[in-house]
Amino acid sequence: MPRVNEVGPEDELGWRAMPNSSDPSDPASSDMATGDTASSSGTPRTLTQMFREWDDAALVALLLERPELAFPAPTDFSQIASRATTRHSIAQALELLNAFELWVAHCDTVAHCTTMSATGSSSPAGPPPTERADVWAARQRLLGLGLFWGDSASMRPVRALLTHLGESPPVDVPDPRPPSFDGAARQSPDLVAKVAAGSAFELVRRMGVFVEHCDHQPLKQRRSGGVGARETRAIAARIDVPSAVATAYLEIAQAAGLLGLSTDGTDELLVPTEAFDEWQQLELARQWALLTHAWFEDHPPSGPGTFKRLCLEAFGSPAGGYVLSAEDMRTWLAWQRPRRPKGFDRAAATMLEQASWIGVTGLGAVAPFAPAIDADLLGSWLPARVDHVLVQADLTAIAPGPLTSDAAHDLGALADVESRGGATVYRFSQESLQRAHRLGWSVSEIAKAVEHRSRTPIPQALGYLIHDLDRLATTPTGQISEPAQTVSHLSPRRGRPVAATPGTETADQLDPQEAASIVATLRAAGVGPGSAQGTASGAEMEGGRVPDTMLGSPLPTLREAVETGETVWFGYVDTTGASGERLVRVTAVDEGRLRARDSRSGEPISVPLHRITAAHIVRAGTRAGA
Repeated sequence: MPRVNEVGPEDELGWRAMPNSSDPSDPASSDMATGDTASSSGTPRTLTQMFREWDDAALVALLLERPELAFPAPTDFSQIASRATTRHSIAQALELLNAFELWVAHCDTVAHCTTMSATGSSSPAGPPPTERADVWAARQRLLGLGLFWGDSASMRPVRALLTHLGESPPVDVPDPRPPSFDGAARQSPDLVAKVAAGSAFELVRRMGVFVEHCDHQPLKQRRSGGVGARETRAIAARIDVPSAVATAYLEIAQAAGLLGLSTDGTDELLVPTEAFDEWQQLELARQWALLTHAWFEDHPPSGPGTFKRLCLEAFGSPAGGYVLSAEDMRTWLAWQRPRRPKGFDRAAATMLEQASWIGVTGLGAVAPFAPAIDADLLGSWLPARVDHVLVQADLTAIAPGPLTSDAAHDLGALADVESRGGATVYRFSQESLQRAHRLGWSVSEIAKAVEHRSRTPIPQALGYLIHDLDRLATTPTGQISEPAQTVSHLSPRRGRPVAATPGTETADQLDPQEAASIVATLRAAGVGPGSAQGTASGAEMEGGRVPDTMLGSPLPTLREAVETGETVWFGYVDTTGASGERLVRVTAVDEGRLRARDSRSGEPISVPLHRITAAHIVRAGTRAGA
């Protein structure tokens, strides 16, 4: 690991200067993510100007990594810059940095503040760099996230960054490379694929049994949300999994849209949706892909989708077959996300456990079809569907493989799942046949369906149970009262998809197309480089012309002034309704107040933002108060 005091002859400028543009001979040039974010016409004066001069790809990347900047949709770049400098947004952005990037950010921030206070200069003056390419890549990352503005040669941190990072950078330099697990145990990739494919098959089979059961016996939703412990235990017993896993099945089914809400008087019930009918018609691999995608993107207990994919990156290529433990994953996350939220280590352990029975991993190694959720690749490892069962004398029926959707529906309506293993075992009983009769199955239809699905003769006892259904329906004490013939054998209700629970949204909710649309709208509105709106903040108030920035919200202008340290003219209305104006240097905009110092006397000023009517940065050639 390089030491802080190592300085090579090629780095004699230290952290005081970095190249202004990509140099093909510089090895760092190949590490730039979306092109140089620096202004082509010189160093940007403000964060707003830097965003405005970026190309569309860099802006889309920014919105995807920091989606909070896109909601609600911004109308100009000053709004994006204003949101990017809030404390909450900066805290979220810092969680995206790895240990080395965080160290570079810390050094550059402290160095900038120290140099500014001593000399008034804005050139970074931190400790000497490690490898030039590593520092370059880290700085481009910081610029790309909007935590710094300017360019590689003259970077300035946003004002609130020092508050989050503190005043003392770490003494030890983190390794610029992520942890390597080359010494970890390994498994045969083919064996991993076979085991993971078996888990994927079990996930699909159990999910089908569970949701089909909810068609006949809907789950009652508690008023506070979710289902009760007794219902959870019943689910676990039916699909033969622990209660904690049964809860995850329920959550994934809702996230995938297979279960939805329906009302029955005053109660809300969880029943299958129309999406479940469509899901049943898919191939096995496609069914798994839909469930796994829902788990990746919409299952908060195991972490956001970006977090899960970050964890999978620790395994490296599936061809390596590396087996990682929970401790290995904590080591990986400690470098990748040193400022990760509390609970992410616990979420990582939950994620690894669930990944094993979902089919994302097998024998502790990542499956070849898992990282990209490749249904086509998984399909080559799964057995073919069958449309028949083997009915036995003890009134059980064995499915020798995964059933087709029609066969699964028939068996799910006519029998109960009794046990699971190499094959699913169904049991016919008087209760299961009466349930089918209530759903509209006639005696003749039940008999024909059992004969059609069975490859063995129908036992005499099962025939008696079927033909007794009409007799039971006509007796005074019988429980069967539905008509013998109906058009549909489905439950009459279909639930509506369950809305996301408030506060459970993950941080990666912006679609790439939506981000591109926002950027295109900004460009179409004429807020690109050199546009009238783009240069409004520097417009001169000559001849009595009021700049455009004074006609909108003053907040973006005030936040820009926090970053640039320039003098601001603002108008306000006091508690008596009288208007006034001041020239100040803004120090902070937070908690609904403007905090500043009078530009002449240095007197501290604090004004509620709702009382400020207009604001304008005073620059060369500007007459304030015109």
